[in-house]
Amino acid sequence: GHALLLRGRAGEHRSRDDGVVSIALRPAVAAHSGARGNVGVGRWARAGGAADEASPHHSRRPLSLLSSGSWSESATRQTLVHAIDYFGEIEVGTPAQTFRVLFDTGSGNVILPSRRCRESAACLSHRNYDANASKTSAQIAWIDDDSDGSPPKDPYDRDTAHVAFGAGEVWGQYASERICVVGGLCAKANFIEALEESDEPFAQARWDGVVGLAPNISLTGEFNFFRSLIDAKVVKQPVFAFFLGRGLHDGAELTLGGWREDRAATPMIWTNVSEAGYWQIALTDLAVDGKPLNLGCGCEGCCRAVLDSGSSLIMGPAFLINMLQEKLGVSETCSGRNFPSLGFVLRDRDGKSHALTLEQEDYMDREASNGTEYCWAHLLPMGDTGRGPVLVLGMPFLRKFYTVFDAGRQSVGFAAAKQPPASKSSSGSDAKDVAAGNTMPLVSCRGECYGETNASNLSSTSNASRASDASSASNASNASALRTAAA
Repeated sequence: GHALLLRGRAGEHRSRDDGVVSIALRPAVAAHSGARGNVGVGRWARAGGAADEASPHHSRRPLSLLSSGSWSESATRQTLVHAIDYFGEIEVGTPAQTFRVLFDTGSGNVILPSRRCRESAACLSHRNYDANASKTSAQIAWIDDDSDGSPPKDPYDRDTAHVAFGAGEVWGQYASERICVVGGLCAKANFIEALEESDEPFAQARWDGVVGLAPNISLTGEFNFFRSLIDAKVVKQPVFAFFLGRGLHDGAELTLGGWREDRAATPMIWTNVSEAGYWQIALTDLAVDGKPLNLGCGCEGCCRAVLDSGSSLIMGPAFLINMLQEKLGVSETCSGRNFPSLGFVLRDRDGKSHALTLEQEDYMDREASNGTEYCWAHLLPMGDTGRGPVLVLGMPFLRKFYTVFDAGRQSVGFAAAKQPPASKSSSGSDAKDVAAGNTMPLVSCRGECYGETNASNLSSTSNASRASDASSASNASNASALRTAAA
């Protein structure tokens, strides 16, 4: 697999007071695959990944190519590689504590490692949230009653969350804080303070936590950070947008409070969200080389897709992914070969049909080694989601199409992304680019950066005198507040 991470740099943004912030992304060096997961309120899962019987909503889904196996590039020459992760910075608390986070449209909560996480290597190697150092911190004992904010009298008698990822898991408790996106957008929001994290994928990651941007799968509305920004009236519109550059040095960005017309190379195509919860849309068919596959998508809920900025791949049911690989003619050895296009057909809000088409360079990595070319399609089969067959449209799709997420109208817009010329600098963002809104440059990375995290570069809290914390049992009655993952 190939990894590309984008991280924020302090001081490299421009402030504006119009409620629009563009978090610009550009290439550099970093570490692990995008985190994906479901939150289960209830008892913690047993070792080995089996969910406790009191928590029926613990399910898993693959994150990226790096969620299983490993890859070495020592004897290869990259000819076409793509990103699998993007992260930026948020500031939490008063005074501010800065964290690198993944902005993830496939999950709904903010997760940060706690200073009380004293035994997990993943916590010890990252920036930790210190509640005692913040004037605006408040603890939440019970998810259905956060009015007090004082520490629970009995540390064992409070709600606990378990978050299952494709490559690991997190256990934590609830807190409330002032959370800001670098650029000046701030709101009070609830989040999960992680008390234990698995080594995979967190220990070697260069990001610290996750900011979920799904519209309606947060534990409660107060855990939805973008909704908190909307309620605080600090964003101009209830809209955000992702631009992901095609290559490792083409930049990327997340815009909050609006979208940038200069990032779109074609008119925007708007389609409605088909089901509340995720950014899920209805497809009417798929096409290979412009030819429809006639999948029979006319029935209710038969062909669905979820837009997922936290997935490095396009994922779907095994029968569908296997069929696509066969029709695309995917093979690992591909010297001199060309592959057909892959199209996703949908109807816009006016009922007009559109095919959103990926070319071979959009959905495939190519590498050369010792005179032979090797190809890997960014397609991955996944297991049953509990919600029926669904396609996960991750970064390969989001790189090709500038994608706008409208929480107000519950719709998603697509336009061919206006990619920078090859000669453009690696920042992917110049003075003209940032004129449309605040820009906070982020840094990207490739797979060789995994396992090379330099803890000395992190402004992490000292491990000394960490407060002890108990592994509390949680209130299983709150499990009804959860939704099963769409992917």
